[in-house]
Amino acid sequence: MPLESRLIVTPDLGAASRDYLNAALAAPQNVAPMPRVCAQLAELAAKDSSDGAQYARVMQSDPVLAGEVMRIVNSPALRPRSNIGSLQQAISWLNIGEVRNIATAVMLRSEVFCAPGHDPECEDFWREAWYAGLWAKEIARLRRRHVESAFLAALMHRTGAALSLRVLARFEMEQRTALDTRTLSDLVMEFDPAFARVLMEGWRIAPDVQAGAIDWRDYRLSAQSDLAATVHAAHVLAAHTMHPQLLVEEMVLESPVFEHLGLFVDQRKSLLAQRGNIRGTAGA
Repeated sequence: MPLESRLIVTPDLGAASRDYLNAALAAPQNVAPMPRVCAQLAELAAKDSSDGAQYARVMQSDPVLAGEVMRIVNSPALRPRSNIGSLQQAISWLNIGEVRNIATAVMLRSEVFCAPGHDPECEDFWREAWYAGLWAKEIARLRRRHVESAFLAALMHRTGAALSLRVLARFEMEQRTALDTRTLSDLVMEFDPAFARVLMEGWRIAPDVQAGAIDWRDYRLSAQSDLAATVHAAHVLAAHTMHPQLLVEEMVLESPVFEHLGLFVDQRKSLLAQRGNIRGTAGA
């Protein structure tokens, strides 16, 4: 008999599931441990290594990772002069930090944005994160601010939601139950910041990036207000890219976050003109 047919759907398991989430937060080492490849890349970064060959060797130890990084590096939005054939060439064309960020994105996709029984929700969270990361890069280039950190902060801004959902999916499997949609949504929203911080601390993400990724909704109150606002703007652009019929171009152009960032209407329009490249890089 399929597992789904044995599930007991219970409308209110809020207390038990909340306890389960808090228990997971109390043992963060078991929630989303840093993948080996990311740990090795972080060690090289901590040593301030500028040896691109070392970074390339680490990534080549994971063929799936290496292949996906190469696909992204050769995408339209990164604008290579000619096709890049190796990771070392990619590092030379971009830089170590940018290639490392791309590798982190690939690992996040497989390690965090996955929850059995909730594939559509995970896919939505991932697309929001990935599109936002790519949009944040464009915003940073346009403003010449946070060029090194905007992509990673925006990429991380949906990790807490995804990780909360993953833990709740484990709860459902263990309890042979299914949370109702409202309870699930409320818990994911409630625990999003806490799980985002746990993940980013475990993955050795810089404190300013953590603040930008966590504070994006209330960017005006953040200690990293400008970076958090960049993430917020990237989220708006990501939502428009995913659902242009719901968040139309006029609404994007009028979003107050762009005024906060000092972007004029013509600059906002120039950003929107990058939609094709963003979709191409995202694989859409």
